[in-house]
Amino acid sequence: MAAAFVYMALIAVMFTALGTAIASLLADFQGFQLVMNFLVMPTFFLSGALFPLSSTMTPIKVIASFNPLSYGVDGLRGALLGGGYHFGAATDLAVMSAITVVLLGLGSYLFSRVQL
Repeated sequence: MAAAFVYMALIAVMFTALGTAIASLLADFQGFQLVMNFLVMPTFFLSGALFPLSSTMTPIKVIASFNPLSYGVDGLRGALLGGGYHFGAATDLAVMSAITVVLLGLGSYLFSRVQL
């Protein structure tokens, strides 16, 4: 159960950092909603959250391998089911941690440059 909480925290921090980075670049709130919906919905649908990646066609597996949420969903699914990782537990944790750190750094840098 502890591993599931780690993956949930990584997913939450990753998307919060992504939202902060994008919001720091945009001038109005309406544009932020549009961009986030444009990014979040395809990311969610192609992550394997609605269907397991092992039962999909090869093009979707290739797209999912470039989707950071796929690794979070795979890690969460594997942690809750007690195994059955598509990418592997170490790969899921490494990719999610690396992307989260990069987005946190980028979001922090862009937010520090915002002028009111």
